[in-house]
Amino acid sequence: MSVKKRADNSWTISVYLGKDNNGKKEYYYETFYAAKKSDANKREKELEHDLKSKIGSSKASAKNVGELIDKWLSSIKIGIEPSTFDTYAKQIKKVRPLVEDLMLYTLDTNQIEDRLNKLNAENLKPRTIKNFYAILRRVLNWGAKRNLVQPNLMDSIKSPKIQRTKRPVLDQQDLTLFLETAKDYKHYLPLRLLALTGLRCGEVIGLKWHNIDLIQGYLKVVESVNSRSRNQKETKTINSERTINLDLETIQLLTKQKNSTNANDSDFVFMSQDGEPLRHQVLFKAKKIILKKANLRNIRLHDLRHGVGSILLDKGESLIYVAGFLGQSPATTAGIYGHALRTGDTSKVLG
Repeated sequence: MSVKKRADNSWTISVYLGKDNNGKKEYYYETFYAAKKSDANKREKELEHDLKSKIGSSKASAKNVGELIDKWLSSIKIGIEPSTFDTYAKQIKKVRPLVEDLMLYTLDTNQIEDRLNKLNAENLKPRTIKNFYAILRRVLNWGAKRNLVQPNLMDSIKSPKIQRTKRPVLDQQDLTLFLETAKDYKHYLPLRLLALTGLRCGEVIGLKWHNIDLIQGYLKVVESVNSRSRNQKETKTINSERTINLDLETIQLLTKQKNSTNANDSDFVFMSQDGEPLRHQVLFKAKKIILKKANLRNIRLHDLRHGVGSILLDKGESLIYVAGFLGQSPATTAGIYGHALRTGDTSKVLG
């Protein structure tokens, strides 16, 4: 520790923090403004007490942000979906080099903001940067709950604003053309279900025969299949569990599928040749080929689902109905399809 005189009424206070992982000595420096050295000495003792207490609590678990990230990843791995963990790990891997050397016991908002600002020079999309901000915030909040860092370190740091864009979807005419073209392809039935029911891809692939009633003409969505591991899992949310009434042609196609020679090998409706549930990539590739054949612009597989929501709202179905149909909360549906809801009619005002 030392207190050194600088210019008039200012002092440099240094506090020894110990050695880093490479054996290099580390110090904390602060410029303190006071007329008397006794005041600077008092501030030096306060700093030493505060910093050493923080060092003591953090050393037991993690010393720098890099170590904190490792602890966080180990902690969350049990209890979340493998695909979610993979996403988090991939995002934090990109952020880590920017912040991993920052010491927890001296970590402050300005340090974090300075490092994150470097992302702006990497020609990344605003949404990607926003995700990086969010994942680091998640890590630091986890650390704050364990008294490893100060709370609310990123509350005042604004993430990039994202310009909302309306994703292209198939309207009624496009949908009819898509389905007509798809009839000539092997995976017409799962694509038809995606385009008409609004099911998520994993929900279609996760369909089982015991959840389909071909006599009454409906299917129940209660399970899904992970896109990477192809493991079965519960639906995304409680709202995702729902019943969808089916049109006659879809019922007939499902009946034919069930009566096929391979239908009794597994309870899954759609299977790959390896005996596992159908791969997502198969439907992705088929969708792309069909859109090109029909001279329709390419859209994401998930945008077939958004097309269902848009068509239903255009036909006058209520927000509550569409939310239930898609397996969402009304708030989520309103956020996604708000543009379709913001319409008016002056004749209704006039009565």
